Amino acid sequence: MFEKFLSKKSIIFIVVIMSLVCFSYFENNNIVISKYNINSNTLPKAFNNFKIVQISDLHNKVFYKDNNTLVAKIKSQKPDIIVITGDLVDRRYYNEEKAVGLINKIKSIAPIYYVNGNHEGLSTKFASLEKKLKERGVFVLRNKSIFYEVGNEKILISGIDDPVFSTIGQYKVLFNEDIMKRELLLVNNKKYYNILLSHRTEFFDFYVNNNIDLAFTGHSHGGQFIIPFIGGVFSPGQGFWPKYYKGMYTKDNTTMVVSRGLGNSVIPQRIFNRPEIVSVTLKAVEKAD
Repeated sequence: MFEKFLSKKSIIFIVVIMSLVCFSYFENNNIVISKYNINSNTLPKAFNNFKIVQISDLHNKVFYKDNNTLVAKIKSQKPDIIVITGDLVDRRYYNEEKAVGLINKIKSIAPIYYVNGNHEGLSTKFASLEKKLKERGVFVLRNKSIFYEVGNEKILISGIDDPVFSTIGQYKVLFNEDIMKRELLLVNNKKYYNILLSHRTEFFDFYVNNNIDLAFTGHSHGGQFIIPFIGGVFSPGQGFWPKYYKGMYTKDNTTMVVSRGLGNSVIPQRIFNRPEIVSVTLKAVEKAD
């Protein structure tokens, strides 16, 4: 009788462990596509239904064989452009060939616009990665803005370096508004609808104060663990119970899209926070009278 009871307990224990292992694998590897529509009465009509796919915080992760799953999901959205908002590599397990391998697979889908993150800066090897990205036609936006044209109409796409590049040698990055303002360059030109790529989510108020129409950010890792009905637990740059950790945030005339990211860094596990790519469709709407 005792042996039978022990056998039942062993089976239950094995089932529980296997369930946890499967749950852990699913949470870290099953990519979700988060879709948003953004309405704007300042967006040129030629850009109505313009689609942007965002990937962020890959940290050298490869999804299944050669990232085929990730590539297929990006391709399924039929984007007009792809934006990458930093931490394509991980400074602790640096492997730029994995990052470049993904670029080789998606560069034919749509033009790619990229900004660096804190891991690119802290790795001290960014020059090599930057060179390889440019060789593959990626627009590396280091404190610069470029126009994207459809017909006779334009929008402005801008990107800023992660602040770690301005504070080399300091592990703790200090936010310097003067540096950031200088780096924004043309984005205050309100003649054009402007899209900003920036790794940092926690600078939302700065984006609002500088008249950004739409900002794409990452860095938060979705709070790493999401507690249902409560929110994300921890985010780099924001600490515990981060204010901005996923989805869209709007204030005044600025919308910020926060990617939960794809990979992991210090903490190797996600909980109720599957890796994601973001798909945004811009909608040009008429101004209300």
